[in-house]
Amino acid sequence: MDFVDPDSLRAHLMARDPMQRVVALHAIELELQQARRAEVARLADEVQRFTERGIPYYAPDTRRYRGWVSRAVSYWERLHRAAGTS
Repeated sequence: MDFVDPDSLRAHLMARDPMQRVVALHAIELELQQARRAEVARLADEVQRFTERGIPYYAPDTRRYRGWVSRAVSYWERLHRAAGTS
């Protein structure tokens, strides 16, 4: 799935359906590949470490999970801008 905005990405990361969360994390990884091609190496390395840890335990009511979602969306936005795909 190609996310066109951060709100859609956030909704997928917060979804009860685990496959929606996996698809959203994969979208971040796709942005990572675009950024690597655009030679945004430092940001790409940081995002790769983030995605390698995977999706934490699904607890959408906790500050920790919502923080993880916010961080994921932020990375996606930064990669999207850096790769010039916005």
